[in-house]
Amino acid sequence: MEFYHLRSFVAVAQTGNLTQAAKRLYTTPPAISAHIKTLEEELSTPLFIRSSKGMSLTDKGKLLLSKAQITLDSAVDLVNLAADNQHEIMGTFHLGINLTAEQLKLTELAKNLQENCPGISLDIHQQSTGKTIDEIRDQQLCGGYIFGDVPEDFIGVAIMEQTITTVAPLAFDCSKILTESDLRHHQWIMMGDYCPFDCFLKNKLENDIPSVMKTSDDGTRLELVKNGLGLSLLEKEEAILAEKNKQVKILPLLDFTTTLHFVIAKNRVNEPLIKALMQEIKILWCL
Repeated sequence: MEFYHLRSFVAVAQTGNLTQAAKRLYTTPPAISAHIKTLEEELSTPLFIRSSKGMSLTDKGKLLLSKAQITLDSAVDLVNLAADNQHEIMGTFHLGINLTAEQLKLTELAKNLQENCPGISLDIHQQSTGKTIDEIRDQQLCGGYIFGDVPEDFIGVAIMEQTITTVAPLAFDCSKILTESDLRHHQWIMMGDYCPFDCFLKNKLENDIPSVMKTSDDGTRLELVKNGLGLSLLEKEEAILAEKNKQVKILPLLDFTTTLHFVIAKNRVNEPLIKALMQEIKILWCL
């Protein structure tokens, strides 16, 4: 049994698709297919059910997946522990983000990793602060960007201060909004997943805020506001650009400032992969 056969098996299990698995591993679908076939022959059992919708695990495949992942993780840990420097570290860093790729300098980070840590790849998840915190604790993520305070079981570095504002549809009558309480009875598009923005809003306007829907994606919330479905909170820089393009109106009444942090779990701080990424983040942001 070859190491790369297990990598292909795990990649297909996670993506459910040969093409996506091939992209993740920088190879071709026929190569991935050959790896899976060889592994199935060696184990004398089918691992996947093939269909027009993709590939799903058989019952035996499901049992073997966790074992395969443990084997891969152990092999990567062995390589990382033996590494003399950051350039030799291997693995995938699962990263939670809550702003755009441009705002978080993701292109620059990826280029720095290619130069300084070529064995490290990024798996990026766009989501809210609350979800990122939960998934770092569950070890589904290795680290991520969050707004607000750093939890006690985390270690974080302050990246920047962000001003958050309220955006409204162009047809919204701002002349009737004189106090914070005037916003209480309007429809809101919330963030969800325990986002600190929602907590701020509930503290300001009380808990019974009419909410038509929730989404942690800024672009989706902006699109919903543009189409007249409610008010929402948005990062000020993005809101100013949208207002300049005559897509929304800005209501500054609830403006507040929050700190963006990059965080990792305290109990994983000495893992070579996570230590390397924290160092790259500090270099990226000149910390």
